Amino acid sequence: MSSRKRLLLIGSGEAAYREYALRSVARKADIVLVAKSAPTWEAPYCVDSVVLDLDDFPAALERLRTSAVDAVLTYDERYVELWAQLTELLGLPGPSAAAVRAVKDKSELRALLQSQDVGAVRFGVAHSIEQAREVVAEIGLPVVLKPRALGGSAGVRLVSSPDQLELAFDDAATARVGTIRSRYDGVLIEEYIDGPELSVDSVVHGGVVTPMVVAEKETGLEPYFEEIGHIVPPRPELALPAEAVEMLQRAHEVAGLDDVVTHTELRLSSRGARIIEMNARQGGDLIPYLGLLAHGIDLAGAAADLALGVAPDLSRTDRGVAAIRFLYPDHDLQLHSIRLAKPAGELAGLDSFIALCHPEEELLLPPRGYMSRMAALVCHADSRESCLTALRAAAAEVVVDSSDLRTEVGL
Repeated sequence: MSSRKRLLLIGSGEAAYREYALRSVARKADIVLVAKSAPTWEAPYCVDSVVLDLDDFPAALERLRTSAVDAVLTYDERYVELWAQLTELLGLPGPSAAAVRAVKDKSELRALLQSQDVGAVRFGVAHSIEQAREVVAEIGLPVVLKPRALGGSAGVRLVSSPDQLELAFDDAATARVGTIRSRYDGVLIEEYIDGPELSVDSVVHGGVVTPMVVAEKETGLEPYFEEIGHIVPPRPELALPAEAVEMLQRAHEVAGLDDVVTHTELRLSSRGARIIEMNARQGGDLIPYLGLLAHGIDLAGAAADLALGVAPDLSRTDRGVAAIRFLYPDHDLQLHSIRLAKPAGELAGLDSFIALCHPEEELLLPPRGYMSRMAALVCHADSRESCLTALRAAAAEVVVDSSDLRTEVGL
């Protein structure tokens, strides 16, 4: 009989984005996967599985409340609240349900930070366009509208003039990632924060927040905020300042987050560091994988350790620079195929080329669709310049076969 501990993992995500994480967690414990369907690509990493409807939280909690496991974990944004509720129910290590709710609902986090004067940002919540106009009149333009709880920057839009507000409100109120919508009604409206954007994955243990992976973010498709790429570490002038580290510590304390790996997005604005959002799970977009390449940091393993009640390894070594670039279409299209013109092994610095959509899939740009990525390129090199050069060279070798959809959608 195995002496390894059993860990209940809620959701596995997509292989392209999360297989590295599942592999790391499997090194720490025997995984019992809870998912909407039986394991496929996940099977080699799991010892057992439970199939149930993860969108029905009460039913899922009832089904899982008698689970004989030593730990519960998720890295899927859709299930962080279910995870926290289940850990409390089973009396296992992990963040409290109240803390997870506080960061899941972006408006609640804003209110908490404002109440404690932690990088206050003016904001309001609107449930109608009339309320939206009132909030904007109070804050002043420019503002950013976003769903209260949705990932991938879906429905997030900059509004710089009054005539843009109605469309932006509708975008945020109706945004979906696939079929998933925000769990909380209403649109969050907040003042626009200028400056470069960073994401920080931190290990929080014993009340101490330790930033582990800092990524420089590139966004595009204005006035939307689609995430085009990330680079670890950021350029030297964007190194995390002391005030930002202190702000991270205070924000986690205010939210009550502990014993968890978190993902925080912030901007280094002209008024100082400001938190954009916090997440009670490790980052997406393969950012933790970039941290593994650039620093040897295993964030997924650290998250598993925390769930198992073990102090995580916080050591790191400099291993160069890693970056990811997401390839978006220039316009709405149906993708037939995407490939590299050369074998990946012939492209210096290329760690991986990852197709992110299925053949014949329709890719629609905001606001008709979000995260409509054709593929991702991950590169790793000794220096920032070499890494970015490798990304450009690899991108030049990508071959796309597609059909234009602009006529069909009336553009």
